Amino acid sequence: MEDDTDTEAYYDQEGPIGQGVGLEDACPHDLDIEPVNEREVMNIEEEGELNNSGTTRKRGTVYCRKLTMLPPGEKLNVEFDEDGNAIGPHASLFSFFLGQQVRNKSVCPVQVKGWDEYTSETLDHLWACVKEKCSFDDPEYRRESVMKHAQRLFRDARSKLKRKYFNDTRLKTKEERLKNKPSEMTKIEWKFLVDHWSDEKFKEKSKKASESRAHQKMPHYNGTKSFARLRQEIDEIKKLKEQRDQGLNDKTDEQIFQDVLGKDTHGYLRAYGPGKSITQHFKVKPSRLDLSQELIEVKKKADQLIEEARKDAENARMEAEKAKKEAEAIRNDVDRKIEQNNAIWEKKFHQLMNFIKGGTYSNDDVSGNESSS
Repeated sequence: MEDDTDTEAYYDQEGPIGQGVGLEDACPHDLDIEPVNEREVMNIEEEGELNNSGTTRKRGTVYCRKLTMLPPGEKLNVEFDEDGNAIGPHASLFSFFLGQQVRNKSVCPVQVKGWDEYTSETLDHLWACVKEKCSFDDPEYRRESVMKHAQRLFRDARSKLKRKYFNDTRLKTKEERLKNKPSEMTKIEWKFLVDHWSDEKFKEKSKKASESRAHQKMPHYNGTKSFARLRQEIDEIKKLKEQRDQGLNDKTDEQIFQDVLGKDTHGYLRAYGPGKSITQHFKVKPSRLDLSQELIEVKKKADQLIEEARKDAENARMEAEKAKKEAEAIRNDVDRKIEQNNAIWEKKFHQLMNFIKGGTYSNDDVSGNESSS
C-alpha cells in the first residue's frame, strides 16, 4: 500500500488550506492518519518563480509565536464591538488562531458536508481550545459570535480547497480529481469531499450560489481586515484629528494615519490599494516620508533650544543692563562727592591765601571750615 501519510499543513496563495497539527487526538482506528507533534505550527507553500535549481520557491515554517510563547496562565484578551465583531489590537491574531483551530483535523474533522454537521461535542471542544488561549469580557455571551466567525472561516477554507484542487480546469474526470489530493489530507478524507462536491444536488446548489454572487454590487475588497476593524480605525483617526483641532496634539495627517494603521511596506499606501502609492499620495518616497517626520521632530527640538537660548540671552542682557545702571549710579555718586570735596578744599585754599595777605581771618571762616571738614 502506498504511504499516504501527511503531517504538514499547506496554504494556497490566498490563505490556509488545511492544518495537520494535533492529530494525536484523532480517531485511533483511522489507519490512514499518522500523529504528529502537537504544536501550533503551519508550513506555508506558495507557488512562485523557479530558482536556480529548478524547484519552486517556498516559504518556510510559520509559528504563531505570540500565542505559543504566552507565559502559563496568560491569555490573549480579545475585544468586541457592539455588533459582536472582534476589534482592537488582537483581532487579527485572534482570527488567525481561530482559523488554525477550524483547519485542525483533531479539532474540526474533515469528513463533514457542512458546519451544521458538527456535533455539540465537537463545537464544545473547539470552544475549549479557543478559551485556552483567549480571554473575553463575557465568555458565554461571546461564544455565539466566536462560533459564527469560525463558521465563516470554515466555509472560506472549504471554498479555497475546492477552487484549487477540485475546480481545476485541467481535471476532467472524478478519478483525476481523486488523484489531485492536497498533501495535508488523507485519501479517505479527500474521497469524502470529492464525492460530496460531485453530488448533483450540491452542484446545483453551488451553481445557484455562483449566479447569486455574480449580482453582488459591492464585493469585499478589504483583504483580511474586517469591516468592524476598519470602522474602528476610522473612528480612531477622527478622534485624533478632533484632538488636534482642540490643541491636544500637533500631529500631521500622515502621522495620524501611520499611528492608527501602522507603517506601510513595499511602497503602497494602506487602505488605498495597490494603485495608490505613498509617493503618489504624499509626493515623497517611503524613506523620505520617515525622514521628513524625523526632520519635523528635529526642527521642533531645534526651535525649542533656540527659544531657550534666546530667553537666556535676553535674561543675560537684562542683568547686564541692570549692572550697568548700578555701576553708572555709583560712578555718578562718586563724581558728586569728589566735586563737593574739591569745592571745599578750594574754599579753604582761598581763605588761607587771604590770611597770608591780610594777616587776619574771621572766626566764622574758621568755624565754617571746621564744620565743613
